[in-house]
Amino acid sequence: MRPISNQKKEDVKHLLQQGTPYREISTLTGVSLGAIRAIRKDLNVDIEPNGAGRKRIMSSNDIRVVIRKLVTGEYKSVDYASRQLRATYPNKVTPSAETIRREMKRLNYTAIKKPNVLPLTRSRRNARFRFAQAYRSWTVEDWKRVVFSDETKVNRLGSDGLHWTLIDPDGKLRERNVIHTYKHGGGSIMIWGCFCWSGPGFITKIQGTMNADLYCSILDDEFKQSLEYYGLEVNDIIFQQDNDPKHKSRKATQWFQDNGVEVLPWPSYSPDLNPIEHMWAELKRKLLLYDEPAKSMTEFWERVSYTWNKCMTKGYCERLIESMPRRIEACYKARGGYTKY
Repeated sequence: MRPISNQKKEDVKHLLQQGTPYREISTLTGVSLGAIRAIRKDLNVDIEPNGAGRKRIMSSNDIRVVIRKLVTGEYKSVDYASRQLRATYPNKVTPSAETIRREMKRLNYTAIKKPNVLPLTRSRRNARFRFAQAYRSWTVEDWKRVVFSDETKVNRLGSDGLHWTLIDPDGKLRERNVIHTYKHGGGSIMIWGCFCWSGPGFITKIQGTMNADLYCSILDDEFKQSLEYYGLEVNDIIFQQDNDPKHKSRKATQWFQDNGVEVLPWPSYSPDLNPIEHMWAELKRKLLLYDEPAKSMTEFWERVSYTWNKCMTKGYCERLIESMPRRIEACYKARGGYTKY
């Protein structure tokens, strides 16, 4: 490449300082675009040339307004925001959904599935915080003793729907980022299950309404069978359950006493601390992979049982229990508030 004279370099520098676009400088001076960039770098010309790239459609103020409306929920989605802007300013160039997403990414905002959570009152937060304080010192070795249990509803025809929300750059879940749900019975199939470090326990389909009598029957059958399958004794384990009334009933409490089962004190409204929730989510995700819905509830239950036994491996159970110290720490740092789990 022929060397560029000092005079041409000065001409290029002068044009750069005036904000002349690179292509126009190249036409006027005969210097290539690559050489112009090199000259700018060598001569430390810091002025951004006007028109060197496409101007931003959104000003800083526009970005702040749109993101504020997305964060507060006034705009339900990025696509909705783009449509609203076009409708509000029909005679102006407005950003596409992709432009808004790009600006959000540049500012480190992240969209996630809006989690369903139980509403946390101050007293519930305090109880969760005290629980996290009490068990913050537990290691994975301690949590290996725990048998986690729960009930869940499984839909034959798919999920109850997904909701998305915009998370602030600090990554914390706030009230606007969650959907409140309330526990209730019913559904396509209600199932009870448990798991421990050794692997998944037996699951059972709940026939009719779950009450204290049925719960004790499940403990006598599926829970005890799970321990027997893995060669565990009741004094080897600590049993975890939530604070559902049937779990805390006089009859269930007496059953635990009569059978010598230690029960882990558990804070109310804390499914995020129970790793079995991830097993339920994985089970439901796997069931959605079938090409067609089950033709009958009998076939559906067969799918549920097969998927549970095939996909909930010992390694998967171990990874979930290994997450317990992190869950407790997250709850502690949130002072009993919502966690990412």
